[in-house]
Amino acid sequence: MTEHVAEESAICISGGLQMDLQFPRGGRVELGFGLGWEQEREGGFYGHCPTLGRAFDAWAICILGDVARRDLDMQVMQVDLVSFSRFNWMRISSSSMMKKTATTALRKLGIKNRKKEKIIQEHGHVENIDIAAGKSSSIRISEEQMQTTSSPHFFTGLQNSDFTKAMITNVAGNQIIKCDGRLSSDTKKITADMIASATPALPLVFKGREQLVEQGVDILSQQALRFLAILGAGGMGKTSLALHIMDSIPLKNKFAGRCYFIPCELFEDAESLVQGLLHVMELTMQENQSKQKVLFDHLQAARDDILIVFDNFETPWNYGDSRIGVKNLLEKIAKCGKVSLIVTMRGLDGPGDIPWERLGDQFGIPTLSPGSAKEAFKAFAGNKLQSSDDTESPIDTLLHQLDYVPLAIRLSAQHVKRIPLKALISMWEKDKTSILTEGTVPGRLTNVDFSIDLSIQIFKIEGRTLNLLSVISFLPDGIPFWVEYLSQMFPGEVLNLDVSTLLDSSLVYDQNEGLKMLAPVRGHVHSKYSTEQADIDQLEIFYGGFLGNLPENNMQAQPVLQLHINNIEKIFKAQISSGHSKTSCISAVNTLNRFDGFASVSIGLIDLLLQNDQDIKKSDEVDLKLMRASKLQWMGRFLDAEAQVMSVKEHRNEEGDISQAEANILGRCFDILHDIYYAQVQYEKAINMNLQAQKYFKQSENQWAEAHSMRQLGNIYYMQDKYKEAFGVISEARQLFQQIRNELGVAKCLKKLGDLYRTQGRYDEAIIMISDAQKQFQTFGNQLRAAECLWSLGELYRKQKKYNEATERALKAQKQFEEIGDKRGAADCLLTLGYIYMDQARYDEAVDTFSKDQTQYQSIGRIVNVAWCYQCLGIIYRLQGKHEKAKNAFTEALELLKEFPEEKYKIGYTLLGFGYLLFDLKDFTEARRKYEEARDIFDSHGQLEKQVDKCSEALAELVEAEAIASICN
Repeated sequence: MTEHVAEESAICISGGLQMDLQFPRGGRVELGFGLGWEQEREGGFYGHCPTLGRAFDAWAICILGDVARRDLDMQVMQVDLVSFSRFNWMRISSSSMMKKTATTALRKLGIKNRKKEKIIQEHGHVENIDIAAGKSSSIRISEEQMQTTSSPHFFTGLQNSDFTKAMITNVAGNQIIKCDGRLSSDTKKITADMIASATPALPLVFKGREQLVEQGVDILSQQALRFLAILGAGGMGKTSLALHIMDSIPLKNKFAGRCYFIPCELFEDAESLVQGLLHVMELTMQENQSKQKVLFDHLQAARDDILIVFDNFETPWNYGDSRIGVKNLLEKIAKCGKVSLIVTMRGLDGPGDIPWERLGDQFGIPTLSPGSAKEAFKAFAGNKLQSSDDTESPIDTLLHQLDYVPLAIRLSAQHVKRIPLKALISMWEKDKTSILTEGTVPGRLTNVDFSIDLSIQIFKIEGRTLNLLSVISFLPDGIPFWVEYLSQMFPGEVLNLDVSTLLDSSLVYDQNEGLKMLAPVRGHVHSKYSTEQADIDQLEIFYGGFLGNLPENNMQAQPVLQLHINNIEKIFKAQISSGHSKTSCISAVNTLNRFDGFASVSIGLIDLLLQNDQDIKKSDEVDLKLMRASKLQWMGRFLDAEAQVMSVKEHRNEEGDISQAEANILGRCFDILHDIYYAQVQYEKAINMNLQAQKYFKQSENQWAEAHSMRQLGNIYYMQDKYKEAFGVISEARQLFQQIRNELGVAKCLKKLGDLYRTQGRYDEAIIMISDAQKQFQTFGNQLRAAECLWSLGELYRKQKKYNEATERALKAQKQFEEIGDKRGAADCLLTLGYIYMDQARYDEAVDTFSKDQTQYQSIGRIVNVAWCYQCLGIIYRLQGKHEKAKNAFTEALELLKEFPEEKYKIGYTLLGFGYLLFDLKDFTEARRKYEEARDIFDSHGQLEKQVDKCSEALAELVEAEAIASICN
């Protein structure tokens, strides 16, 4: 016979196993019947079959040769074949049900006729298995029969393949047969060596679980508590926890060598578990003696404490109809007074009616903390990972995306030994869980996908339950408040039992009354089990109604919306892109436009609508483009925002007699251009755009927009320190808002008038006005304006030297700005905190605060504010006597302010502060130059007389100092 390596697949008739053919030349094939062969890849055929019902519980035969038939309705088994031997058959034992079905299958194969007669042919010997009797006899099938059948040839040329060292594993990925020339005739036999091989060593890398170990040791150290359950999802490190608890000194002393570890993935029922216990306890049996009697005689006679660890107990607990037997066995063991138990298993509850003490919380052991996850990642990666500031942030990002799951961390870190960290992150973003594997043979501890599929199989997740699992994986936010919303998402369906099954499997967990999935689970389920379009349609309908029913008060609506925003983005993007949209996506975008914090979501949806909706109305197209421009401006993308506005404006006629609708569009264009220039401190351009906007709004008779533009003009004057002009314009805008009964507009004007009173030193009046405005904003649900009031109140209390009140308001405002995503507002609050520390001579805290603030302003392009932070640092360094640092800070501030000549107030004060520093250094010539330059800048402004007076006082003091110096010399 010719010896060669197999390059084609195999077939199986199976009972509760999966078949996975691993080729020496690379590639992997899962095999099964009744599937239709889906695709050809890497030298074999691939078929996939989810568990649809009870497995065949009969003899399972894997026959090499051309005997496959598509019409056999068999289930999948797992066989990992490393190389092949010269056998035409191998036999795998299962249990003893559904013999009739397997017999029929053999008849279809032509191996067994109705009379069970032996068929003798010239070539190829196979063993004929008598299913009904559980016996076997020899038959022969000719090579010609094997190779000339009219059925599809899946095994051509495999009659002489080499099966030496082939391995067969169970569904948990643990080896149960290793072939060496021949296969065992009793595949259910588990040996002590097999148990020892399946028992893992104590993990050397074990981070962040110290408290859980201590908790477990404390429980088992007490006499009254003997039963410890370590529960949770696959890959969470349950086995590692159990091993470390066993290895603790207190338990070593208590159990003194009487600790027994049972890897339950090897066992499928009570009988096999008893056999395993006899092996690990090294108990001998006499002929015809009951195994259970031997075991319980030993346990009941024990005088010393015994610890038994049942690891991965979900395998026998959920296998077929074995639960009753397994439950009875476990509860009998628990009644033995000297026996303590540790059980690790996937799920939420410990097995049987046993008073288990649980580790972790109600959902099992948690994921690692970010710090512990990073320690573990670095330890697994070893010396190949060069630690530096450049690697820390990417590691943090990757671990966050892995949800800090221990198995995912270990498997991802292994790759760093061979590929750069950046390449690993790119692989994760592209391929997700497919990179979380180790070695060529998948198993529960070496492959995240395998571990997840194992849970799906063990807990029999199929049908609508599997669909629901897919839906949850599709939703980035899961299903918040699922008890309330799940029935609304899928009206008419009762899915509570499906949810219960998913929670039991730990593939899904309940967090704050919402159904969530860990990132590795979500990634694998989403890629393997696609969500049905009907379910996505139903989700879109639900979220369309959800957005339409949000509270009108934004402060009430935003926290509710925040829980669902990623789901909304995912669903509407999918529907717009595929053309399956069932609701008005434009209506959804209009609702999201109320919330500045979700600007990026709005922009993404608008882009898709403009690209994909060919039938969009012209008016809707203009609205979407201007909405997009406004959001881009809010995000600081000024060039993009300006380009978007111009794409609308250039198609409008700005002269002559135009309609009110066209005038209103032009007014909106100029209004957004004003916002763009104002945000970049280009105040003169902003004023020009503002006046144009007012003109067109007046022409369109849009009084609200006209009043809004007038108030914005007052803001510009305020920023230019032109307080008289600001007061006049804002007062006029307030009157117009009152005339059209727009209370929100009135409140905005009231707040700005309070700010103007602050500049005049009328602090008490300002506090009253701004406090009133804040209450109104809260009533309207305008969180942004309410936060601005808090910040202004913080500044007022600082001016009054009420530092506790000032700090409280500034911190509250900062938190609110951060919640709505307003980075500039948050940075302004940090600036106020820096002022407070400086006023209190807490210079080190002030330096730290201004330095952080400088970075924040830099990140959003607020260069004027960056320069002002340098100015503040210069003042502090001067007060600390750090003259060189102070000089560098003032120099840097002036360099940045050169680009903003309109910032006369800030330029003048920076020059004045620099002059004070030079005066301290007795560099009177340079000090005079800075004082005079500052004075001229302030004077050119026209409304900064007080600042001009300060410069004059500094010059007078300088003259006196020069006179004294000349006398001394």
